[in-house]
Amino acid sequence: MGFLKKLGNFIISRKFIINFVLFCLVWVVVIWGSAKYFDSYSRHGETIDVPSLLNNNVKDIEVLIGDRDIRYEILDSIYNPDLVEGTIIYQNPMPTDSSGLFVKSDRVIKVRVSKRSRLVYVPVVISKSHRFAEAVLMSKGLRTRVKYVPSNEDQGSVIEQKYKGKNIMTGQQVPINSVIELTVGKRTVGNLVSVPNLQGLTINEAEQRFGGGSSLRLFPVYMACETQSDSLNARVIRQTPVASDSSKVPEGSTITIFVSPNTGDLNE
Repeated sequence: MGFLKKLGNFIISRKFIINFVLFCLVWVVVIWGSAKYFDSYSRHGETIDVPSLLNNNVKDIEVLIGDRDIRYEILDSIYNPDLVEGTIIYQNPMPTDSSGLFVKSDRVIKVRVSKRSRLVYVPVVISKSHRFAEAVLMSKGLRTRVKYVPSNEDQGSVIEQKYKGKNIMTGQQVPINSVIELTVGKRTVGNLVSVPNLQGLTINEAEQRFGGGSSLRLFPVYMACETQSDSLNARVIRQTPVASDSSKVPEGSTITIFVSPNTGDLNE
């Protein structure tokens, strides 16, 4: 009984009451201040809708974001020749209209964009046979333009390889689908004839182009042709040597064409 009486007297004492009130005030201030701080730090209650950037060009991002207090970051570029350069193909977070999610101010929207070219290493084919050199370069996604020069020592072999008029260096990279200029030696050049442009023609149209006493030969390579109908409807997606104002080959040369039923493979 004595202990309880002393405890009761202490609880109702002025000193205890003052300390208890001060403790409660400090506790309230700490809780209220922490709540305010975290609300401010986490921007509680703030919502910003995320615009749809997909399939738009990266140049238009600023317009699409408008006055929203958000930023963007380009993660990387992905090779896709079927899309316009700079097309946005990925964003995170996703648009609000499809995900239902909102973000806080100063949020970074991360995007990936497309590119229509990528660099490939050019194999050095000096001293290799003409056909072997073309096959190696084509396997890397490159095209060829051939120029024949008289040569008794290097007949049928590549003497020089150039890109845009400059010699190819070891380890050099060029955009995919570039034209590599090959200089090939030939014992007797004979009469030179222009290389016809067969791009986009069907195999029948290409053969008709070579009819009527043409001095050139045609060698078709069928790609993804599973039926006879595919072969008949296939069109030339590329050829070697390529046709240009300066492309000339000796009479009797072979023009190799690659035909595919997929017209989306046509080079631009």
